[in-house]
Amino acid sequence: MSGQPLAGCRVGVTAGRKVEEQVVLLERRGAEAVHAPALSERGSSVDPAELRAATAEALAAPVDVFVATTGVGMRTWFAACEDDGTLDALLARLGAAEVLARGPKSVGALRQRGLREAWSPESEALDDVLAHLHGRDLTGVRVVLQEHGLSLSSAAQVLRERGAEVVTVPIYRTEPAADLAPLRALAAAVADRTVDAVTFTSAPAVAVLMATADEDGRGEEVAAAFRDPRHGVVACCVGPVCGAAFAPWGVPWIAPDRSRLVAMVRALETELLRRRTVRSGGAA
Repeated sequence: MSGQPLAGCRVGVTAGRKVEEQVVLLERRGAEAVHAPALSERGSSVDPAELRAATAEALAAPVDVFVATTGVGMRTWFAACEDDGTLDALLARLGAAEVLARGPKSVGALRQRGLREAWSPESEALDDVLAHLHGRDLTGVRVVLQEHGLSLSSAAQVLRERGAEVVTVPIYRTEPAADLAPLRALAAAVADRTVDAVTFTSAPAVAVLMATADEDGRGEEVAAAFRDPRHGVVACCVGPVCGAAFAPWGVPWIAPDRSRLVAMVRALETELLRRRTVRSGGAA
């Protein structure tokens, strides 16, 4: 038993890429891994025309505050501007702005181009970046917000309601998996509580699972299963940014201190063993 602490557990895995390592980690612990990709194996796609138009809008006037949300997004944007001959103009605009970076990966991408962040939260959460701006008079403040995979229209609206002029830059979009049948089956399994946990390695995967459940009329059942702390399903996320995607459904989640795959599986093992102990009548 000590070698396979998760024997008898079924764990849904929503990752679309690099899933093999996660499955091996779970199976070595005795768990049955149920692979149901939420996102396309191609990962993210860039619409050059859309990005070019957003860049032109961002460059049209001085930028007061710039919010960088992902490292890969910033590197993609810089590379696209380099190809288009607008990189120097972009760096000049951002260099004159107050730069807020969501996490260390975006910080690294910025510094590679000679830009320095004014502030970055330890949590790596966009909500904390928005909270950092809370209380300021943003009337007339021009904010450029780098989107990451899914639209950040709600975050932009929060800033607009505070008086800011907001330009969103959709650098790339994540796409749902071409075949969502396995994910539909996983959502049903969550609703029926025939899986013990589901792992998520990106915020868009959370959104796609919940949207799929809603389409099948089982969204509230899925949310309720995740919310049940004793007999429900564990929502295990690779990090706080991923977990924050559950906020609209009020779903609690767990995540490791460091956003790494091995750490995520270890955190899941700890939680599942804790729940097993509670259900058997032992100490929590």
